[in-house]
Amino acid sequence: MPNPPVARAVARGWHAVGDRPVGPRAAPGYSPRPRLAEVSLEVIRLGEAARRAGRSYEARRRAVLEQRAESDRLRTEVDRARRLADALRRRVGAIADAQYRTGSRVAYTLRSAAFDGRKPLVSAYEEAARRERALVLRVGTVQRAGRMLAGDSATAIARAAALAADRDRLREARAQADRGLDSARVALRRLASQASRSGNCGTLPKAVTRAARAVAPVVAPGAAWMRPVERYVLSAPFGGAGSHWAAGHTGQDFAVPVGTPVRSAGGGRIESVTCGDGLGISVVVRHRAGLYTEYAHLSAALVSPGQRVVPGERIALSGDTGNSTGPHLHFEVRRTPYLGSGVDPVPWLRQHGVTL
Repeated sequence: MPNPPVARAVARGWHAVGDRPVGPRAAPGYSPRPRLAEVSLEVIRLGEAARRAGRSYEARRRAVLEQRAESDRLRTEVDRARRLADALRRRVGAIADAQYRTGSRVAYTLRSAAFDGRKPLVSAYEEAARRERALVLRVGTVQRAGRMLAGDSATAIARAAALAADRDRLREARAQADRGLDSARVALRRLASQASRSGNCGTLPKAVTRAARAVAPVVAPGAAWMRPVERYVLSAPFGGAGSHWAAGHTGQDFAVPVGTPVRSAGGGRIESVTCGDGLGISVVVRHRAGLYTEYAHLSAALVSPGQRVVPGERIALSGDTGNSTGPHLHFEVRRTPYLGSGVDPVPWLRQHGVTL
């Protein structure tokens, strides 16, 4: 059922992201930058919510599996204890039956106890009596252990059911967050394309970039180098041929959804934030020893030229701007800040301890 405030906002010419109105649709001459900032922040927040929901769901899913395994183990122990108790009861019954048929423990002792002719009859009789008492006590002990195990098994089954219900709730929360994130990504993709074509390079206001850093802390603090995105599929490789590249592909592509957090692969300073060419919205980071990395086809930049960044710090959101055939991150490692000085990023990162 449509959300009434959202429906009213849309009727006034606004557009919606998830269950909230974001802003008015673009009119001739209207800059998409304010809406780009809002939608970018919405993608950031929803992305973090989806990741948290996903982590919580996976934790509950593993807990359910572990609890069910514990329940199975306890049921097996209960069955083993019951079988042992039954066997012990049968042995006690056999002793009692033999005593009943012979009329005394002495005859049973002479027939079935370990009497070898060297022990006095009284000693053998006492040993048989002690074994019988110990057997009866063991039956009681095994029965009590079985009852305790049965109680533990029932508790484990109830706990597994509760965890499963919690897991299902978290799965729905994750699905809801994913649906909202998908809607926000659609809006972000459209607004980023408008911004790139209009020469607005997608650099967001400082309030948005501060919020982005607050909800997305640095990944792997202390690392010298790291992957520019966390979850991806490697697509077009360095040097590949195609109609989109005049002289071979100059970087490595990472297929990721629009709005995926893009992080600086190493520490350094922002060299430039540009847009309007084939790379769309693009960020170049200058590192030590005359090394540069570039991140292209972005939907929004979370940094400004001259800003210092550390490895793993979020610097942009991935997109589909410029000469792009679909959402992805184009990543380059260069010897200069200019196109054409790149090296293959995959072996270069591998040499620096990062495997893609």
